[in-house]
Amino acid sequence: MHKGLPVVCSGGKETNRYVFGSTFFGLMKFNEFPFLRYTAFFILGVLVYPSIGQNVTPRTFLTCLVLGTVLYGVLALVYFPKIRRTYLQLIPFLAYTNLIVMGMYCASLRDVSHDPQHLLQFSGIEAYLVAVRETDQQKPKSVANLVEVYAVRTADGWREARGKVQVYHRSPSPLLPGSVLLIRGFPQRIAPAKNPEAFDYAAFMARKQIYFSHFIGTDFRLLQAGNMAPWQAGILWLRQHLEQQVDRYITTDASAQIAKALLLGQKKDLDEEIGEAYATAGAMHILAVSGLHVGIIYGFIFLFFKPQRAGRYQRIVLLGAVILLIWLYAAITGLSPSVLRAAAMFTFISLAQMKSRNPSIFNPLALSAMLLLVYDPFLIYAVGFQLSYIALLGILLFQPMIRSLWHPDARWLSYLWDISSVGMAAQLATFPLSIYYFHAFPAYFFLSNLVAIPGAFLIMALGLPFLLLTSFPIIAGFLGELVNKAIWLVNEGIFSFQRLPYAKIDFLHFSLPQMLLIWIGLFFAYLLVTQRKKKHYYLTLLVLLLLGAYRIGETWQKASQHYLLVYRVGQGLAVDYTFRGQLYSTLSQVSAEDFTYQVLPHRIKQTGIRAGKLLVRDLGKLIRLELPDGKKLDLEKRSWRPLTAGSYRLYFWQEGRWQLHEPSASDLSLPQAAMKITFPSLSNPF
Repeated sequence: MHKGLPVVCSGGKETNRYVFGSTFFGLMKFNEFPFLRYTAFFILGVLVYPSIGQNVTPRTFLTCLVLGTVLYGVLALVYFPKIRRTYLQLIPFLAYTNLIVMGMYCASLRDVSHDPQHLLQFSGIEAYLVAVRETDQQKPKSVANLVEVYAVRTADGWREARGKVQVYHRSPSPLLPGSVLLIRGFPQRIAPAKNPEAFDYAAFMARKQIYFSHFIGTDFRLLQAGNMAPWQAGILWLRQHLEQQVDRYITTDASAQIAKALLLGQKKDLDEEIGEAYATAGAMHILAVSGLHVGIIYGFIFLFFKPQRAGRYQRIVLLGAVILLIWLYAAITGLSPSVLRAAAMFTFISLAQMKSRNPSIFNPLALSAMLLLVYDPFLIYAVGFQLSYIALLGILLFQPMIRSLWHPDARWLSYLWDISSVGMAAQLATFPLSIYYFHAFPAYFFLSNLVAIPGAFLIMALGLPFLLLTSFPIIAGFLGELVNKAIWLVNEGIFSFQRLPYAKIDFLHFSLPQMLLIWIGLFFAYLLVTQRKKKHYYLTLLVLLLLGAYRIGETWQKASQHYLLVYRVGQGLAVDYTFRGQLYSTLSQVSAEDFTYQVLPHRIKQTGIRAGKLLVRDLGKLIRLELPDGKKLDLEKRSWRPLTAGSYRLYFWQEGRWQLHEPSASDLSLPQAAMKITFPSLSNPF
């Protein structure tokens, strides 16, 4: 390499001034954290892929990536000092462009629309051959399992195929991983959401590469019993054995449920009431085995063996054992995505500590995220993935700042303040995302964490030795009773928060632009507090002004809407009418479940939850809606087709968006989805 070129990565004044990506808006130096930049641009490629890359084949992306890498290598080797400034801009630009293309390429590899042998490409399936991939999960009326397809039979005979199907069976014997089944019939495409803003189960499963489901009952033939690899069979046996031991020694049902969730990652038996109490208190994270639990195990090793004080070779041996223990625990708890994220993150932290006693956590954190996304780029859309990494970033950035606000003298008070500052930092970073997805905020999260985090530590401190010593009945019985009491104490604390007034603030909403503006504002506010520069004050103020302007514009836009929405529900009639910023509604024989999951999400986002009464008259084969503006609208009962002539447009909720419906003479049926009738916009909404 030419002698003049190292300036690109030297971190000198020239670099800091010109190199694209060496600083973040000139505000925060990232030269020491290269994987933060690499991961950010890779994620950008994954995010833009659905918009601009779905019609491009993986081979095209690979060709562009190879050409871009070759061009980068040529420019890096052939250096001309006369155009140094151009190099300082062009070389980083090429590097980050290649990362974006790499993100798009990885996303295209996982895009099943490019696979000619995927189930999506077949029709007329009569039977199919599968292998069971998971253990059974009990559902209210059947048993669920995930199978992977190897071949399908059509009118043309057997053909090789690929894909995953969520099956529901009623076999008297469990389906074990590795079993081979012949299933008759054909899988059904998972139906998309029928109402706006309702939870889209089809999209949720599609991000796991699962597009089909099939209720097979007992209509299948077992061709080969489960034939797992020895290590898989051993892990499965160990997990089931430990679950049996929990049931044997922890006799209180609620405590056993918490123990299985917290220690083994098995939440399938968790009562809805317990889950709701922990969610209301803002402590649901301790029931989902994730970074907190892996971190506690990691902390145990450091507390008792102190590898950070050992010599280099001893440190390598100890940290290697830590990595093996973490992945063993991850396997026992089911290798869920949250555990994989935590295990990968702490693995890279351990590897970094093999080299240095006090490494930066930002590089291992970013590297773990990037490797997981290379394997499955669509993890970026998983709520758990987003919450995990944003929470940890929030703790790393905001916790030291929050903790510095107070320095209590008493050791116990300092300990409680440390825990509170961790919870506050995580909540500060994740509350925009929580409101965006869940429309709720736990009001007493900072208090509940004083119970939840030490409680989780105590339960795991007793629970892990209990699991290790279950072969010794006397010791296991003693430790099991201690675990039972510890869980009882934590439950009492958590349920007490649920009983407090306004424990959970419901019906909140942030749009995507609002969420992003809040995060940008938090980042600038962080820089303002830590660096105390005037430009950070102005940037924070600018973001607040933009956020206020967006809210005003959104309010104006909602006030000018004029439409009637007929929800698609299981039974009854649910209609919302929006006029001059007010909501009018009628609900007739709609179940509480349909209201909560099909009607309420749209109201929270678009119209609010307070509604006036919409008058409805039953006229036999049709119903008549008497609208607040004096108009009357007749709907056919069977299809809810509007029968009143007028200047309106008809839309149906299909494929995640409103699609205009153009009626025709041959149009005998309407889509089985929510219907929206829009009227001319109001010139003066106020």
